[in-house]
Amino acid sequence: MFSKLKNLFNSNSSAVGASHYKDFQIVPTPKKNSGAYTTEGKIFKEIGGVKMSAYFIRTDTFSKKDDAIECIERKARIIIDENGEKIFDKDWL
Repeated sequence: MFSKLKNLFNSNSSAVGASHYKDFQIVPTPKKNSGAYTTEGKIFKEIGGVKMSAYFIRTDTFSKKDDAIECIERKARIIIDENGEKIFDKDWL
C-alpha cells in the first residue's frame, strides 16, 4: 500500500480534465521533465461504437503547467481541424 501512495505522489505524468472540441475529446497529459512541462496528450472519439485514441507530443515545453495545458489544447484543435478522423489511421504520422 505504501508503494502505491509513493507512486501516486512521485508521478511525473499529470493528466488533467478533458475538454471537448467538435466530436472529439482532448485529454492533456503534460509531464514534468527537467523543470519544464511537456506538450503531449491524447485525442479520443467514438466511431461506430468503438472508442478510438491518438497520442501526440510536440517539442514545446513550459515552466507553468497551465501554459502547457493551454498549448496542448490549442495544438489538439489544430490537429483535429487539419486531419479529422485520419488521426486514428495507423499511418497518420
